[in-house]
Amino acid sequence: MRQYSTPDKVFRYFATLQAQHHDQHEVFMTPDDFLRSMTPGVKQPDGLGLDQYRRYDPKNISQRLNLDLDEDSIFYKLGSSGLITFSDYIFLLTVLSTSRRHFEIAFRMFDLNGDGDVDCEEFEKVAALIRQQSSIGSRHRDHANTGNTFKGINSALTTYFFGPKLNQKLTIEKFLDFQHQLQKEILSLEFQRKQPVDGQLSNREFVAVMKNRLLRGLEKPKDTVDGQLSNREFVAVMKNRLLRGLEKPKDTGFVKLMHSLIKCARDTKPAILDF
Repeated sequence: MRQYSTPDKVFRYFATLQAQHHDQHEVFMTPDDFLRSMTPGVKQPDGLGLDQYRRYDPKNISQRLNLDLDEDSIFYKLGSSGLITFSDYIFLLTVLSTSRRHFEIAFRMFDLNGDGDVDCEEFEKVAALIRQQSSIGSRHRDHANTGNTFKGINSALTTYFFGPKLNQKLTIEKFLDFQHQLQKEILSLEFQRKQPVDGQLSNREFVAVMKNRLLRGLEKPKDTVDGQLSNREFVAVMKNRLLRGLEKPKDTGFVKLMHSLIKCARDTKPAILDF
């Protein structure tokens, strides 16, 4: 289901919370829901599934959620008290499934003065183009009847990137740091899901985590102490395998991205090709 269903259906299946705003309802994922939606073989909690949610009232103190996140968690930068909307879901998947190289090229294509920075409007074009070329974007179709339409990058995140007045520039370094922190936090959440003893995973537990997403010929992790993996070691080994099947590396995909970037740049801002 994760690989072949539309993002809308995957989101509706793995999200667990629904909040009511006046006469409208909005569905949210927790970070754990988000991780579960990307992890083969992990099932939904009992009684929850497609379009089945727990009611959540953010104004009700007794319903405050314990998300077990650090205070500086990347998910809090999304706003919504660490919860994930459908638009956030699409954006985060795009960030996770796109290589650093592709983002570096996209930033350069839309950078007018060559300083490596983009403003808010330019970044929206970067994000839109990257999203369209990803498997996530190509499979997504807005569904107004379910309320799952992509509404762009949320205001909390644009404020984080561009300041409260949205007049700052976003450097590629800051954005890639955001991507790195997101990857690291996803891996840390998965590490904690295995409930490690004394902060360590055995080699067997590590292989179990990797089972459904590694290439053939996996070797047991080396340089471990007593056959155990610490949180830091786990993140290091997993770091380059975080795409989780969202995007398989293909030269044709890279060529497709390059053609789209060049065409878009020529159609909108011819001057930026002079690099």
